Formats: sequence, structure tokens, C-alpha cells
Amino acid sequence: MSADDSATPAPEEPADNPNAAGRYYRDTATSNAQKARNTAEVEQDLLTNPRYDAFFAQHHPKLRVTFARSYAQSRQLWTDYGDMYERMLEGRLTEFEAEATERLWDIQQKKLFDLQCRWRAEQVSVPGVVVSWDFNALARDIQNCTVVSPISEDELALYLNFLAQADYETDLHRRHFAWQDYDLIRQDATDDDADPDWFDGDVPEWYHFHNQHTGHDALLRLPNVRGEKEERYLAAWRADRQAAREAAEAAQDPAPPAPEHDPRPTHLYGEEERAWEKEFVRQFEPIQLRRQRDAYVEANPIAEYEDEELERVLEALNTLNEPVPIEAHPDWRRAILQAYYSFRLRKLQTMLPIVYQAYCQRQEWGISYPAEDDNDHGLANALRAGLLKGRRLLGEPENFDF
Repeated sequence: MSADDSATPAPEEPADNPNAAGRYYRDTATSNAQKARNTAEVEQDLLTNPRYDAFFAQHHPKLRVTFARSYAQSRQLWTDYGDMYERMLEGRLTEFEAEATERLWDIQQKKLFDLQCRWRAEQVSVPGVVVSWDFNALARDIQNCTVVSPISEDELALYLNFLAQADYETDLHRRHFAWQDYDLIRQDATDDDADPDWFDGDVPEWYHFHNQHTGHDALLRLPNVRGEKEERYLAAWRADRQAAREAAEAAQDPAPPAPEHDPRPTHLYGEEERAWEKEFVRQFEPIQLRRQRDAYVEANPIAEYEDEELERVLEALNTLNEPVPIEAHPDWRRAILQAYYSFRLRKLQTMLPIVYQAYCQRQEWGISYPAEDDNDHGLANALRAGLLKGRRLLGEPENFDF
């Protein structure tokens, strides 16, 4: 392969900038030439500068030549990529601290949810909370939430007790927790047959543990007074919107009759799609292509979640600079995953008291955490508008005093 064949392709040209490709190649050539000069200068210095003579005197003279060439090339790589790898290393060193800090907020999420239960039962008022969706906005910025008390040492101790019996993979590793989803969490606590959709979030196992040790599951049995009131007004608002849409449609030209519903699927996924594809190949393609397809499919199986997770875990293990014990298991894949999860759990237990001390220091100094960007305030405002419209439709004052 020639040098031209292996060259990095130039970026595509904007139509109004025909000289960009020329500049790209010139800049690349200039940069490469400068790097070549730097490498040659370093190599020549190593070979001729007497300050290195004593260092190389104990070895054969030929070793100095090979070392100079290798060292000069490596030195250029350090210059080119060292800063990037240093940032990556710093990220790995702070990874466990970051996870522990994230899990620290689990304590506050549970306290906020318990407060929501009392607010819905109209036992308390909460500053800044007008509609139930406001709790989602508070949850998004939980590290700066001031409607719950600061984390105490007893609360941290309870969470550490939870970690001591937690399953890292199922209780902590998944991040899509429904922290303030009142309906889902209440259903999960009161309905043994509840099977919440993963997309809607999972009920944190920490909530179950907390309730068992504090008796706060009683809060889920409080009446949802505020939620029922909101639903009454929202139902009136939705009915009004639906009536307006139907009136607008009736005023337009009549639409053609809708086609009869076709129950056949519009999409196939995973193994089902491959089976259908295989049948098509069997019926319409030559036997050679059938063999080629079978070979390709065998070498490229559909990636399962656990396969992808194993790749992530192996990559993470490869960057660690400490041993990770592994226990015997009939499936080596599960053995590796469980070893890594146990390692992460131990790190989390070690780091949580440390990040808690940093949290207490920030509390003492009055230093807030960076605010999270979110859309929950916008959704809460839409809910506010719908509630007010519903109240007006029902002949009630357009305010939140209900």
C-alpha cells in the first residue's frame, strides 16, 4: 500500500469553500513534517550529546542507536496523545467517587418521595410545589433540593446497611429509576401482580429497604387527596380539548373512510426477523447465497444485553490497576460479571463515607452543586395551565386553592 492509499481522507467540501481540501492536505503535510523533524532532532541529540554518555556507557554502542530511534518515536507519541490519556486516567481515578456521589442522592430521593406522599394527603405544604409534577422537577436537581433536610449520619448508616445486602447488578447498576413516580411506586407496594414497564422506570430496591426499616410504607397508604383533585380538573380539560378537536374535524371536508384495521405486524425484531429473513432466502435465493448467509449469521449473532454488558465490563477490568477476585461459576461470563459487580459494590461502600464528608463540608460552607438541566419545569407549567382551565370549565376559581 502506498502512502497515498493510507492517508487520512479529507473532509467533504462545503459547496462554497472549494479551497478547504487543499488547506487540509497542506496543514496535515506541514504537521507531519514538523513531527518528523522533531523526532529526528531528538534521535540525533541522543546519539551525539555527551550528557548521555555515562548513561549509555554500560551497554553496547549499538543499543544506543536502537534506543535513540525507538525513544524519539515514543516521545513524539507522548507529546501527541499524552494529555488525552492523562484526562482518561483522571476520569478512571474519579469514577468511583462520582458513582458514590450519585448514590448519595438516593437518600434524598426517598425523603422527597415520602414528602410527596404527605403533600398528596394534604398533611403538609411544600415551598415551590403547586402541582404534583413539581416533585419531578425537584428530583431532577435533587442535589440542590432544599425542601428536604440535609443528609444525616444516621441516614447514611441506613444506606450503608442497604448496600451491605444489595445486589449491585439489579439494585444499583440500572440507572432508570422512577424516583418520584407516585402511581408506579404505590402500585408496586400495594399490588402483588404489578409488572411495571421498564421504560417507565423501576421502583428502587432502596425504597423497599428503607420502608422495612422505618415503617414509612404507611405513607403509601395515605389518601391521594391532591392527586384525585388534580385528576378531576385535568379530566375536564382533556374532555374540552377532545370536543374542540372533534368540532374542528366535523367542520372540515369529510375524510375518506379509514381503512379496515390490519392486525398483521408492521415490524419484526431480533430472532423473529432473522427467521423470516431465512425463510425468504430459502424460497428465493440460490443455494450458495443460503450457505453464505448461514455462515454470516453464525459469525454475527444478535447481540444480547448481557453480551454487550460483558464487553463493557471486560474493558473496565482491563483499565484497573488492582486485582479483582473471581469465584468459580459454571458460566465464565457470569463469573466475570459477578466479580466486577462485587468489586464495584465494595468500592461504593468505601467511597460513600468519603463523599459524605465532602458533602457535609459543602453544606457547612454553603456551596451548591451544579444545577441539572431539565424539562420538568416546562411540563409542570403545562399541567398548571391544564388544571386552571379545568377549574374554569367546572365553574371554579382559576387558582390552586383547592
